[in-house]
Amino acid sequence: MSQYCLPVSFDYDGRKYIASMGPFNHSTEREFALTVSRKAIDDCKSLGQLKQVSLNLLEGWASMQTAVQSLMLENIQLRQAIDKKNVDLEAADELLSQAAQVIEHFQCEQKSAKTKRRLWPW
Repeated sequence: MSQYCLPVSFDYDGRKYIASMGPFNHSTEREFALTVSRKAIDDCKSLGQLKQVSLNLLEGWASMQTAVQSLMLENIQLRQAIDKKNVDLEAADELLSQAAQVIEHFQCEQKSAKTKRRLWPW
């Protein structure tokens, strides 16, 4: 099976990035579709037949491009959502740590206040 990669250009956090998705393997279904398409082209006896096969292939290619672009956009959006979730989790962890420190400090003050209220300090 042959492999291929897709170049991806995207903007993230105000910066433009170019990355590569893949490598991907051609599936057996894809190899079958390529074989059938090659046979359809080879079997053309006239320009009219070739034109019809070419239009069918062009429509199929355009549909695949649309699907690939949608998947790439979804992948980028998912990565951005995961990055945002990680930032939110770090912020929540920091807030919990601060709350724990405040509670600890408050408990220490309460214990110290109880100690001062005793009649006998020893």
